Amino acid sequence: MRPEFVRISPAERNTPKRDLKKLISMDEEEELSKLKWLLIAVVVFLVSGFFSYQELKYAVWSTTTEADVTRTYTTEVSSGRRFRRHRKKVLAVEYTFTDKDGNHHSERDDIPISAPIPGPKVTIQYFSGVENSSRIKGYSRKLAVWIFLGCCVWLGYAGFKLYRLASEAVDGKPRRRRR
Repeated sequence: MRPEFVRISPAERNTPKRDLKKLISMDEEEELSKLKWLLIAVVVFLVSGFFSYQELKYAVWSTTTEADVTRTYTTEVSSGRRFRRHRKKVLAVEYTFTDKDGNHHSERDDIPISAPIPGPKVTIQYFSGVENSSRIKGYSRKLAVWIFLGCCVWLGYAGFKLYRLASEAVDGKPRRRRR
């Protein structure tokens, strides 16, 4: 079994043992808190990465075409967890289009209720050969992309800090150059 070492400042060395135990338990609580934040950050990174990948797919591999609007109406969709569902009003737009292979599709996309009612034609994005993959162009999840980029910047910063900490542990404090 490997012994655990705790970094203690010179002022803390002269404290009674009971205060030292309290200090060590506070360090454990702080580490547990850091672990919780790290787990939350990993979940946010993975979820935003998934939605960012979906946006990347539409940006790179989707095909854009014009569709004829067949019906527009207001409806409600459920969102949330099983016991805390809430209903949200959306504008449902049903449209038909012909893909580049000549196949006719009739699909629907839900857009925010605050969006303007589309005219007789809308521009859509779709994946060729994938059923129900179309969406009205312009209604994307850009917030997820920004969150994902923010997570990437944070990971880069944390990696840099970890590198510096590891370098200091191995080589000692960095020396300053004289000018």
